[in-house]
Amino acid sequence: IYIDAGAEKALLSGKSLQPAGVTRVEGDFDRGDAVIIRAADGRELGRGLIAYAKADTTRIIGKRSSEIAAILGFEGRDTLVHRDDMALER
Repeated sequence: IYIDAGAEKALLSGKSLQPAGVTRVEGDFDRGDAVIIRAADGRELGRGLIAYAKADTTRIIGKRSSEIAAILGFEGRDTLVHRDDMALER
């Protein structure tokens, strides 16, 4: 999961990963899988358990959390990776 500078700053201040801060995804994964979170320049920032499968994640990246239900057609989590399900490099 690649994120923008704003999302990187938010994660480093203790926030969860929102879809709006994600710029692209690579690889295959399902809901609950561990994914690598990378900065825009490719640095590994950490790892976390993702709340959506790749197909759904691809549809909501760059979008606001309030738009998720309308895009996917079901009510899911507001975050892609919740802070409690994430370990960041320090």
